[in-house]
Amino acid sequence: MSAAPLRETWSLRRRLLGQLLLVFSGLAVLLYLSVQAVAGRAADSTQDTILGASAIAIAEQVRVTEGEVTVDLPYAALEMLGLAGEDRVFYRIATSGGQLITGYQDLPPGAQPEQEDTPRFFTTRYRGDTVRVATARRSILTSDQRATVLITVAQTREAFGTLTTNIALSAAGVGLGFLALAGLLTWVAINRALKPVHEIERAIAERASDDFSPLETAAPREIEPLVDAINDFIERLRNTLDTSQQFIAEAAHRIRTPLAALKAQAEVALKSGAGPSGEAGASEESLRRMLRAADETSQLTTQMLTQAMIAYRAERAERQPLSLAALARTAARDLEVTAEMRGIDFRLDLDETAETLGDEIALLEAIRNGLDNAIKYGPADDYVEIIVTGGKAPEIIIADHGPGIPRQDRDLVFERFRRGGGEKAMGSGLGLSIVRQVMLSHRGRVRLEDNEPQGLRLRLTFSAPRKR
Repeated sequence: MSAAPLRETWSLRRRLLGQLLLVFSGLAVLLYLSVQAVAGRAADSTQDTILGASAIAIAEQVRVTEGEVTVDLPYAALEMLGLAGEDRVFYRIATSGGQLITGYQDLPPGAQPEQEDTPRFFTTRYRGDTVRVATARRSILTSDQRATVLITVAQTREAFGTLTTNIALSAAGVGLGFLALAGLLTWVAINRALKPVHEIERAIAERASDDFSPLETAAPREIEPLVDAINDFIERLRNTLDTSQQFIAEAAHRIRTPLAALKAQAEVALKSGAGPSGEAGASEESLRRMLRAADETSQLTTQMLTQAMIAYRAERAERQPLSLAALARTAARDLEVTAEMRGIDFRLDLDETAETLGDEIALLEAIRNGLDNAIKYGPADDYVEIIVTGGKAPEIIIADHGPGIPRQDRDLVFERFRRGGGEKAMGSGLGLSIVRQVMLSHRGRVRLEDNEPQGLRLRLTFSAPRKR
C-alpha cells in the first residue's frame, strides 16, 4: 500500500514572514484609526474654538436701543468662519422666549449655556448637512426687565472633514511605508535567524552514508532540542545497523554448524547402510542425530525470524492498552500441549487489573519464550507458576523448579546464542535475548531471581499505561 502524499505546507520562513506582516498590518490599521480619531478630535476642537469665539463676539454686540434688543453683527466674527473654505455658516439671534432678532428661525439653539462666557457645543443635522453648533447667551437689561439673548452660530463640516481625512490618509501612507520597511527588515532578520537551521541541513547533506558521528554544529538554545533529537536518532540508527550486522553474522555461523552436522550424519548413515547388517545400530543412531540436527536448525531459524520480527516491530508497532492477565493466559494456552508432553501444569495467579501500554504480538512472544524456558529446564511432572501483579509497576513472574542459573551467568544468558547450561544445553540460545529485546522496547525491566526452595524466577516489570 503506497504511503499517503504529504500535504504541502508553507516554509518556516514564509510562515514567520506572513505572521509578522499580519501583526504589522494590524498595527498599521490601528495607527490609521488612532490618527483619524485624534485628527477628528483636533478638528472638532479647532472648529469649536472658532465657533465659540464668533458667538461670543456677536454676543458682545447685543444692545438695547429705544427699548428694543438690537445687534450689530461684527464683520470679524463672520470673517473667521469664512476662512474654512466652502463651508456654509448659519446664525440665529433670539431671546430666550423665542423672539427672533435676526438670522435663521429654524436653526436649533440647543440647550442654554450655564455661563455667558462659556458657549455650549453640539452637532446636528440642518438642511441636509451635518453642522457644528455653538450657542452663547447674553443677559441685558431692557426698560422694564432683564432679558436673555441666545446667540447660535452653526457651520457645516466639509472643510474640517476633509482635513481629518487628509491627516488620516497621511498616517495611512506612513503606516504602509512602515509596513514595507518592516517586511524587508523582517525578511532579513528571519534569514539570519534561520541560518543555524541551514547549517544543520548542510552538515547532514554533506555527511557520508557511513558517518554516524554526532552533529557538532553550534546552534541557538531553541534549536538545541532539534540537534539533540537528530543525534539521538543517529545513535539509534547506528545501534540498529550494528545489531543487524552482528545478527546476520551470528546467524550465518549458527546455521552453518547444524547443517554441517546434518551433512556429516547423512554421510555416516549412507556408509553404514552399505556395510554389513551388524552396523544397523550405527545407522539408526546417525539418523537420530540427523533428526536432532534438523530439529535444532528449524528451531534456530524460527527463533531468528522471531527476533528479526521483534526488532522490526520495536519502532513501528502501535502501542495500545493491554491486560497482562489476558496476555499470560493466552501464552499459557499456546504452550499447553508442549507442557503436557513433559507432564507440567500451569498454576495461574492473575491480577485482572494489571495493564500496560505495548505491542500485543511482541509481548506475547516474550511471555511465550519465558514459559518455554521454564518448561524446557524445569523438572518433568512438575508445575510452572505464572503470577501477574498490578500497581504502578505491574509485573509478570514465571517461576520453575529446575536447576536454575548461577548468579554470575544471569546477565550473560540475555545475550544472543548464550545458554544457561553451557553450549551443550538444549535450545537455540535466543529465548531470553528476545525477552530482553521486547522489554527494552517497552521501557520495562527483566531480571532473573532465585525461586524458593529451588528453581528460577523470571520477573518482567512493566510501566503502567498513561491515563487518557
